[in-house]
Amino acid sequence: MSKSRKKRTKTIPKKELNQKELHLIELAKIAWDKTQRDFFFPPLDLPTFVFDYTHLEGFYIDPQNKWKISMNLANAPIFIDDKDYINYFHAISLHEVSHYQIIPYDGLINARLLKAALKNVNENFAPIVVNVFADLIIDAKLHKKTPDLIRWELETTFNHLFDRTKTKLSEFSKFLFRAYEKLLDIKFVHSNLFTSVENVAEKVVNIIKKNFEDETLWEEKVSKIAYHLRTLVINTFTMVGAGARKGEGNTRRKAPGRSRSTVEFPEDILEIMDNPLENKNLDKLKEDNDEELRQKAEEFARETPYSNYGAPAGQAGILIDGNPLATWYRGLAKDLIEIKIFEEKPGGQLPIYPEVWHLGEPLEDLDIVQTILNSPVIIPNITTRKWVKNYGKGHLTEKQIPDLLLVLDSSGSMNWNYLAKSSKGVYHTALVASFAALHFAAKKGVKFSVINFSNRADVCDWTVDYQKAERTLLRYQGGGTHLPIKDVVKQIEKSERETLIFIITDFGIYNWNSAKKLFSNLSNKGHKIVGFFIGSANIPKDKFKTLLEKVTFYPIKNSKDLINLVIEEVKKYYLA
Repeated sequence: MSKSRKKRTKTIPKKELNQKELHLIELAKIAWDKTQRDFFFPPLDLPTFVFDYTHLEGFYIDPQNKWKISMNLANAPIFIDDKDYINYFHAISLHEVSHYQIIPYDGLINARLLKAALKNVNENFAPIVVNVFADLIIDAKLHKKTPDLIRWELETTFNHLFDRTKTKLSEFSKFLFRAYEKLLDIKFVHSNLFTSVENVAEKVVNIIKKNFEDETLWEEKVSKIAYHLRTLVINTFTMVGAGARKGEGNTRRKAPGRSRSTVEFPEDILEIMDNPLENKNLDKLKEDNDEELRQKAEEFARETPYSNYGAPAGQAGILIDGNPLATWYRGLAKDLIEIKIFEEKPGGQLPIYPEVWHLGEPLEDLDIVQTILNSPVIIPNITTRKWVKNYGKGHLTEKQIPDLLLVLDSSGSMNWNYLAKSSKGVYHTALVASFAALHFAAKKGVKFSVINFSNRADVCDWTVDYQKAERTLLRYQGGGTHLPIKDVVKQIEKSERETLIFIITDFGIYNWNSAKKLFSNLSNKGHKIVGFFIGSANIPKDKFKTLLEKVTFYPIKNSKDLINLVIEEVKKYYLA
């Protein structure tokens, strides 16, 4: 019962197929067409049908062929009738397509389920738990629709595997078959073959059955199943390094986590669920969907501590920008603040009250309706009417924001701990503010520059590439606090137009006197300066005196303040 797919760098399919193999491909195509109709033709291409006798997996995604599904027909059971082959290929195709149409469906759901599993197993074993959960959910749903087909395919797979291994089934395979028995109320063997896994199978199936149709409970269920399966998983799957000798009857696959190790496990598992370490979802089959994946990665960031973010996001395929920390902060900051700068436009003329229209006045001023309403007989200078008008109040139209210069304090007083369950530190708050401002500017299509300063200035020159700017923002220094006045002036001089300058800091700057002169001079030249003072409850007016008439400073206690903060620049106007 080959169900899942495997991301591989090397396959060895037969290049020249014999008559029987060509015939099996035709039967598999018939089965695939039936599956497509059953799912109302989902956006999945016809698989590449291969005969790879070196692998037991029946489905995998081939990275050398535009991430297309390959269906390996080499290890199918031997049947006499073509109808049985079609039924078999139909059943496993139904299961495979269900991974893309039911669970986990897309990369975001996959990442959430992996995160849930990570509560009780490590990142290399989390996909195993998710795949077990998904397989059982899928086959339970398919069994409701086509009970005879699914039961026959499971029995065929068990008999095919049992005939080869006899009583040497691995404990994990025993668990899978016993779970299917209990979940679908079927029987594979009338013996005590599954006694050793009875307890864990019962607990897992009970979790799955409870409120079966409630998909909002998937994450909670995966976490509980990971707890009950962790001992069996640890005893079955082993991390091994290069050069380690492989055990008899075992196979190896690349570890899904960030290590370069491989995972060794009994190969009979492959014939039940294919590669149990593989992550499956529809996003991995799509092309040209980078923006969609970024949005999902950012959404996942908003609900996930960084310590639990990188592994599931990467394995699920939604983390495509290479730097999980940058993507995580991008997600936290997305749409938190929107800064608009307005200019006032004069309003049109508005009618105030009617008065007499006199001969000699502009004819277009005569209001015929008001005249007739006043008297059915039109008498010039007596019954004729016009409206006295006045200019209405001006309205605000959004003015294109200037180039954005972010000046970020990464001194020691701006402490940072993004690995905490609830991220802490002044610098964390500053980064949320910085990322929010940066991506507002990026969304508007203007250029931006970043100066990350402590004892020295780390400068990202003017660009429209937000990833370059993000890398500069994330380079925390932790030294003293000396505002890089020369670097600020240099970047302002490089800008081709007016600049909006964001100073994000606490009040620990050593060279405040020089900084205040800089701010005043820049403001006098038409540049807008907005200061975010992290960790401050108020702005000390006596410290800045007349400077506050030229610049805008905001006290920011924490990032939550930003969510509800409507930047005061909305209330100010640029004169045309």
